[in-house]
Amino acid sequence: MTPSQFTAESLRQTYLSGRSMPKILRDAVVWAIEVRQARGDTPTLDETLRTDFDNHAVEPASDPNLCALLRRSTVVDAAAHASGRPRHRAFGTSVY
Repeated sequence: MTPSQFTAESLRQTYLSGRSMPKILRDAVVWAIEVRQARGDTPTLDETLRTDFDNHAVEPASDPNLCALLRRSTVVDAAAHASGRPRHRAFGTSVY
């Protein structure tokens, strides 16, 4: 995965915030974000692209047991990730 694809994928995941979409649409959206970044378009996630996200995104399951399990695994993963992460940020690594 190239740095521009990684950045585009990160923006997609951040905007979806737990929602999902079919793989073919996900790949198309990542490509569109990557093209906009390369052209220097701002904002990268304009109203049209956000509307596409919202029209095709699916909310996560509302099963309480599944939600509790997902929350627990996220907390554990986040804690494990945070403990292994350096305290400083290298210049130019932010995706925002």
